[in-house]
Amino acid sequence: MNKYVNMLLQIQELETVVKEGGIMSPARARGDKASMELRNDISGFKQNIPFDIVSSFERILSRYGVAVCPMIDSRCTGCSMKLPIGLANNVLSDKNCVACPNCGRYLFPDDEHLARPGDEGKQYKGVARFSSLDLMLPKLKASSKEDAIRQIAAKTAESGFVENAETFADALLKREGLVSTTMEKGIAFPHARGVKACGLTLAVATLAKPVPENGFEEPLRVMFVSAVPIYSSVFYLELVSKLANYFANKVNMDKLLNAKTDQDIWKMMVMIGR
Repeated sequence: MNKYVNMLLQIQELETVVKEGGIMSPARARGDKASMELRNDISGFKQNIPFDIVSSFERILSRYGVAVCPMIDSRCTGCSMKLPIGLANNVLSDKNCVACPNCGRYLFPDDEHLARPGDEGKQYKGVARFSSLDLMLPKLKASSKEDAIRQIAAKTAESGFVENAETFADALLKREGLVSTTMEKGIAFPHARGVKACGLTLAVATLAKPVPENGFEEPLRVMFVSAVPIYSSVFYLELVSKLANYFANKVNMDKLLNAKTDQDIWKMMVMIGR
C-alpha cells in the first residue's frame, strides 16, 4: 500500500473512532481525554502528508463519510466503478497514490472479502444481510469482556463469517484499546476493520452473568460484535445509532435480556432490521 494512502487510512479510522464515541456516549465524548488524544494523532499524521492530498481527502471524507476504500476485482468499492487496467495496476503498486476517477476516493488493493456461508446467490433482506441465526448467542457464559469477545469471535469464525477467530478477536480488542465501545445501559459494540470477512457481520450476545466494566456503574450485559469492511463504515455508524436508540428503551432491553433462545433474539433483530 502507498505510504500516503496508508496514513490516510489511519486518519480515516481515527476519525471514525471519534464519531463512534459521539454516538455511543455523547456526554463523555465532549470532554473525553482519549478523544483529544485521537485528534492530536490525526493532526500528526496530516503533517506528514502533502497538503493537496490532505485537502482532497478532507473534502471527500466530508462528502461521503469514507475517503479511502479498497479496490476489489478492479472496482472501487466506494462507487462500484470498474477501473481501467492501467489505473488498477497503479493501485496495486505501492509507489502510487491513486484516486478513483469517478468518486475521488483514494484506493488500495484488498482481498478481505470472503464468500458468505451458504450464499449461493440468495437475496437477503434486513438484518439477514449481515447476520444469521448462528450469530445470536443468548446467555453467554463469560468471566470478562475480553473472554466474551474471544468466545463471540470464535463463534463468528466457526460459522464462516470471518476467516480467523484469533485475528478477529485481537482486532476487536485492539479497537477497544483505543476508546471503549461500551455505552450506558450495559451495552457494548466491539467491532474491527481490516479482517477477512464476508462483508459487514453482526453477532449479538447477552451475558448469562453481567461483568464489570471500568468507568461504568452498570455492568456489561449485552454485546453487539461486528466485522466492518471499510466501505460499510457509514452504514455501520447508522446501524449502531439505530441499535443504541432501540435498546435505550427499557422494555426493549428487558425483552432482549430475557431471550432464552437464538430464535428469540433473531426475531427481535429481524424486526429492528426492517
